[in-house]
This record gives sequence, structure tokens and C-alpha cells, in this order.
Amino acid sequence: MADAKLVGGAGEAALAGGGVEGAQGIQIGQFAHAVSVTKTHAGARIDRLSHTLVFACLRANDRSAAMNASTLQAGRVIAALIVGVLIYGLAMGTTYPLLGVVLSAEVSDALNGLNAAATGLGLIVGVLVMPQVARRAGAGTTALIGVGVMAASLVVLALARDFWLVFIARMALGVGANLLFIVAETALNTFADPARRGRVMGLYSTAVAVGFVLGPAVVAALPNRPLPILAACAIVTVLAALPLLRARRPVDTAVRPASARAVLPAIIGYPSAFVFVFIGSCIDAVAISLLPVISRGQGFSLQEGALFVTVFHIGLLAGQPLIGHALDRIGRRRTVLACGGISLVCTLAIVGGSSLGFWPVAALMLVWGGANYGLYTGGLALIGDRFAGEALTAATIAFAAVYAIASTIAPALAGGATALLGATGFYALAASIYLGATLIGAVAFRPAEPTLEGRGARRPQR
Repeated sequence: MADAKLVGGAGEAALAGGGVEGAQGIQIGQFAHAVSVTKTHAGARIDRLSHTLVFACLRANDRSAAMNASTLQAGRVIAALIVGVLIYGLAMGTTYPLLGVVLSAEVSDALNGLNAAATGLGLIVGVLVMPQVARRAGAGTTALIGVGVMAASLVVLALARDFWLVFIARMALGVGANLLFIVAETALNTFADPARRGRVMGLYSTAVAVGFVLGPAVVAALPNRPLPILAACAIVTVLAALPLLRARRPVDTAVRPASARAVLPAIIGYPSAFVFVFIGSCIDAVAISLLPVISRGQGFSLQEGALFVTVFHIGLLAGQPLIGHALDRIGRRRTVLACGGISLVCTLAIVGGSSLGFWPVAALMLVWGGANYGLYTGGLALIGDRFAGEALTAATIAFAAVYAIASTIAPALAGGATALLGATGFYALAASIYLGATLIGAVAFRPAEPTLEGRGARRPQR
């Protein structure tokens, strides 16, 4: 009996022990299941995270591709506009001196001068009509309309010899020119990267200047062939429409037409930029029309005076890419003030006139031409930094108005000043204007600079 109890106790103990081991097995199984579930959730989270990273990379690639596409389109538009303006400049640079030669055999010098003022009057009319034309047709189409008006005007000029018909055609030529200029300058500022805006404007100014340097050479080479030259100018102007056609749609989209009421507030809101433009435009207009006469008052011959005009515009042509680079590298303010200071030094030195001799004065004219027109190039970059959208279009219209007014009144004022003060007095007066503008600018001119290459700067305030 004792053995039986012993055996029974041992069996119960064994059963009890087996119960403990089963409970432990259940806990291990539950732990393994929990680990499996956790690994499953972790795997799902890793999958979701990887998908998120993939989608983020794809979106970044899409944004990068969009930015690259936008940059490429901007580059194409800028190139098309500059090529169009280059072709136009070749036609206009030939037309200006040629018409003066043609009319000199038909009318008096006074009437010839009056007729020459028709283009400046047309530039002013172009400023007035541009806002309405752009609102109805779009900015890109407005530029093409301007090209068409110029081409038609050149055809009339090639065929007509009646004084008043030529006057009207030259006026229409100015209207068409400003329709193209306002759109081109607004679009270039819109599409240009702020850090490269100076170089873009330098190339633009160079493209405009090429025609006014090569044009007189064409007239000098073919002085007795006005009809073929004017007809060729009309054909060349039509060719300017080809690159502009490629830029029409993006320009229509990006350039917002402005109301004429917004022009005066743009000038009042940024007077410094427009003062610099006015000075540069006045001197440029005087150099084209009166520099040979003014130089004769210092003892130089008319031929030497004509060479001074050529050298002045060669300096203008060669200087703008350098000035554009300086606008981006050392800043707008320093570059514009440097242009004013260099022009001041050149005009003060030219006061010496014939005592210096031809070649020293020619060298001064070369530097002066580049520095003076740098005020115009710098002004373009300044309004691009300051304004955007409709305000930029209004500022560009104001810019064109200032240029047109300066081109119209400056030769008359310079002629009167030369008659009153003599050639030396004219250069002294020009030097005093540069001095006043440079000193006032050094104290009061504080434009907001865009980001420069290699270092940060203040972003322009809109």
C-alpha cells in the first residue's frame, strides 16, 4: 500500500510538473507570435517609408526638371529678344544717318533738323499708345506689331521724297521702335535671373549699339545708293520678326500690360534710376547729332569730329558687356556711380580740347562712350531689381518716355549751350552735371542689391 501511494504521489507530482512546462510553452509561443507581428508591422512601416522616400525623390526630380525647363525657356526667350533687337538695330543705325544725307539735298538744314525730330516725337507717341495695344493684343504680339510698323515705314522712306510724307514715316518708325523696345526690355528683366541681370542688360545694350556703329559705315561706303539701302533695311527689319515669333507666347504670358496711370508713380517711386538714364540718354543723343559741330569749336575738323562720334560709339559697344559684368559682380550702386565718375573725369579732360591733340581726345571719347551709356544699362538692371509684374511694365514705359524726351530736347539744349558758352563751356556743363549726379548718388542712392555671385546681399524690395 505504501508503494502504491508512493507511485501515485510521484505520478501526481509528474502531472503537476507537466502543467508548469505547458504554461511556459504557451508563453514562449505568445512571445514568438508577438515578435512576428512586430516584424510584420516594422516591415510595413519600412515599406511605407521607402515608398515615401521614392515619391519625394520623384517629386524633387520633377521640380528639378521643371526648374531646368523654365531656365531653358527663359534662356531661349532672352536669346530671341536680343537677336531680334540686334537685327532691328542694324536697320535703324543705317536709317538715321542715311535719311539726313538724302534730305540734305532736298531741304534746308533747319527743315532737315525738324524732320529728324520726327523719330523722337514718334518715340513719345509709342510710349502713349503701348499700354492700350498691349492690353488688347498681348505683349509679344505688340512687339511684332512694332516690327511691322517699322518695316512699312522703311518701305515708304525708300520710295518717298515729299518732306511731310517722310516726316510721317519717320514718326511711325519711332512709334514702332518703342513698341518693340518697351516689350523687349520688360521681357528681358522678367526672364533674367537677378544674379545675372546685369550681364543680360549689357548684352542687350550691345545688340542695340552694334547697328549704330555699323550703320554709318554702310552709309559712308554706299553714299549714293539710298533706295537699295532703305529697301534692305526694310527686309532686315522683317527678319527681326523671326526670333520674336518664337518668343511671342512666353512673352504674352509673362509680361503683364500696365496702365498709363502707373507710369508717373514709377518715376516718383524710384527717381534716382530715371535721373541716371536721363543723363546718359541726353549725352548719347548729343554725341550722335552734334559732336562733330562741338568738336569743330575746339579746333578739330569736321572729319575728326565725325571720327570722334565713331570712337564714342565703339566705346559704347565694347563697354556694355564689361559694365553688365560689373553690375553683377560688384553691385549696381558701385557700377553706376563709377560710370558717372569716369564720365566726369573724361569730360573734364576734354575741356582741354585741341591742346591735347586728336589721339588723346579720341581715347577719352572711347572711355566716355562706354561709361556714359553704362548709366542706361545700369538703369535697366535697377528697375528690374525694384519692380515686378505690371509695375515693371509701367517702369519700362517710363524708362522709354525718359529716353524719348531726352533724345528730343537734348540736342536743342546742347546747341543753345554751345552757342552761349562755346565748346569748352559745353563740356564743362556736362562735367558739372556728372559731378552733381555722382555726389548726390553717393549720398542718397541706396538701391537694394540682388544676390551677387559668391556672396549674399540684400534681396530687392518689391
